[in-house]
Amino acid sequence: MKLARLSVLLFAVACSSESPPVDPGQPDAGGTEDSGTGGDDAGPTDDGGTEPDGGAEPIDAGTDAGEPVPDAGTDAGTDGGTCVAPALEQGTELAARLNTPRRLAVYATDIYISESHSLDPQQEDPGPGRVLRLSRAGGDAVPLVTGLRAPDALAVDATSVYVLDLGGLWRVDKATGRKDERALDTTFSNVTFGNTEVLTAQLNGRDVLVVSTGHRRLVRVDTNGGNRQELFLGAANNQVRGARVSGTDVWFLVANGTSPGLYSVPLDGSAAATLRDDSVTAGTSLELTPTHFLITDGGGGAGRVVRLPRSGGPAEVVASGLQGPRFPVELNGSLYFKDATDVGANFLRQVRACAPGTSDPVGPAGTGPGALLLDGTSLLYTSQESGTGGSVGRVP
Repeated sequence: MKLARLSVLLFAVACSSESPPVDPGQPDAGGTEDSGTGGDDAGPTDDGGTEPDGGAEPIDAGTDAGEPVPDAGTDAGTDGGTCVAPALEQGTELAARLNTPRRLAVYATDIYISESHSLDPQQEDPGPGRVLRLSRAGGDAVPLVTGLRAPDALAVDATSVYVLDLGGLWRVDKATGRKDERALDTTFSNVTFGNTEVLTAQLNGRDVLVVSTGHRRLVRVDTNGGNRQELFLGAANNQVRGARVSGTDVWFLVANGTSPGLYSVPLDGSAAATLRDDSVTAGTSLELTPTHFLITDGGGGAGRVVRLPRSGGPAEVVASGLQGPRFPVELNGSLYFKDATDVGANFLRQVRACAPGTSDPVGPAGTGPGALLLDGTSLLYTSQESGTGGSVGRVP
């Protein structure tokens, strides 16, 4: 792909006094949200999630994400010019003909994909869900483990894949594809709603997992299933989403119900969780950069992307009027995110830095939200369409 074309996507949009004003357009129509009922934490939420869904090695949120997006208006010029929307990017399709591919994880040379097929919470066990493995260089997506019911969030380390499914958190051997006979934890049962997260971390020399369940709980458990600790238990109508580990703390979102907002809690569970900011009440996903929290919030035409300084201060709304935003990431000074849409170019969007609150579709066509993660100098995404229309791709 030519350098000139990459520049269009990866850098903040230019401003021109010679071009007429560009209509930012209406909010995205439609949406493809996971739905279902059941489980001890039941309550409807939209599908989504969080960060790079990957393991500890290749992706370190907040250190590889590039510089923060310039403050809105700084690129608008001094001559009253208007911003020009970026050209649509075709992207590169890495895997096609998938049935509801949801989340991604990256480790070393491979990409891991959770493919749900059905999101029916009453489906039989074993189900049609799978975890696929795909080379980052492309090729065929090969099933690693089958018989899952509605796999969602993934994490990967040197030996195992950890997948959150209906009925629990499972460990799968990367070499053989064998799933443990018993789940590491059986208290998570509502993954058809999405907004779950599985993260790898280290605690006192032990390999641990942090799980935000999409509902009331934030849980830490060893990778062998031992030493389970509930780091946060919300009210019955809370949803816990978008966890991120930073140093000795876990940051996460509590949406809706009682005391929503941005929270932190020590990874070792030595103290209770603390509410850090209450301006986000329906948060769906969270990302950390060295200077900011990037948060997606709300939906249904009123969704927004918010940037909150880690040093303190008011939140800045950088995109609004969205159907169901998820997975904000920064790449080369620009902020990208997914939105819940029917098939079209709107599902992957870029914040227009010189027009406060505005974002533009950057293509390619797909169904959102699916997943979005940073992979070095490019973005990996899923198009979360059912049947045989789902795919995994890379931009640029």
